[in-house]
Amino acid sequence: MAMAKIDVHHHILPDFYENFLAQANIPVGTSIPKWTPEASLQLMDELHIGTSMLSLSAPGAMIAGEPAKVRALARQWNNYAAEVRADLPERFGFFAALPALTDMEGSMAELNHTLDDLAADGITLFTSYDGKYLGAKEFEPIWAELDRRHAVVHVHPVHSRGAPFTTPFLPQPLIDYPHESTRTASDLVLSGRKRQYPNCKIILSHAGGTLPYISERLVSLGNSIFAGILDDNSPHGDQIMEDLKSFYFDLAISGSANVLDTLLKWAPPHRILYGSDFPFAGGVERSSDAALQCYIMDERLRQLSYRDNALALFPRLGSH
Repeated sequence: MAMAKIDVHHHILPDFYENFLAQANIPVGTSIPKWTPEASLQLMDELHIGTSMLSLSAPGAMIAGEPAKVRALARQWNNYAAEVRADLPERFGFFAALPALTDMEGSMAELNHTLDDLAADGITLFTSYDGKYLGAKEFEPIWAELDRRHAVVHVHPVHSRGAPFTTPFLPQPLIDYPHESTRTASDLVLSGRKRQYPNCKIILSHAGGTLPYISERLVSLGNSIFAGILDDNSPHGDQIMEDLKSFYFDLAISGSANVLDTLLKWAPPHRILYGSDFPFAGGVERSSDAALQCYIMDERLRQLSYRDNALALFPRLGSH
């Protein structure tokens, strides 16, 4: 019998959110996928996924525009996700959506509502808000509260503000999303936020983007020619690498040997989590899963990455 995976990167698009995407005409790199709870369950059964943590993908509630409408859309999505989980709590959990972190009052209110009233399994944050990455000092109140709650935070890439349009052959999700994950993770580490708020369990999407590949560069140059950018809160010396490796890394669209060879050699085994990126992967979630299944790894590591590491983050699933 196949092991029941726990998928920490699984999106849902209720009709009311799909309508926003269609009206905004945002180039997501593919056509807008049609989603239903039944479609998620079909994929989960096919790939032997026992439980999926549902989340709102980019651009998130900010697609609604005005702050009041953004707050309302985040609340509507969260209440919907809570209902989906309530129907099948052994198959679904959810990471709550927040308004833009630049709306700190609205974000704090929604964080408290979702974690206290809805018992969300964690929070989704995007890699940047209004051009500011997650290490920005303005976002410290959110990190302080998440740290106090020992919360799980899933970080998903979003379009970077002001990124130049170079060619229609390079939509941002294709190339820029992994780099955005790398930028915000590096910002969290070098600003000292990751070390300052160690109780936050932060999951990076897509195997951490390019972070494993450039980590040595961050350490060597961060401790030498760029040491002047660090302040009293920043890590120094070996602390930079320690903090880079303290993230969790999901395997959404990251089942190839090229990615796994680098990630698994670099990241601690208890920091790897399974992810599918359904339904935005356009079917690649199946080929990525197949490649992951064929990849030769220690069976204990497979058990950890498929299920046990997630159980440590979401102990309620251990009873299912």
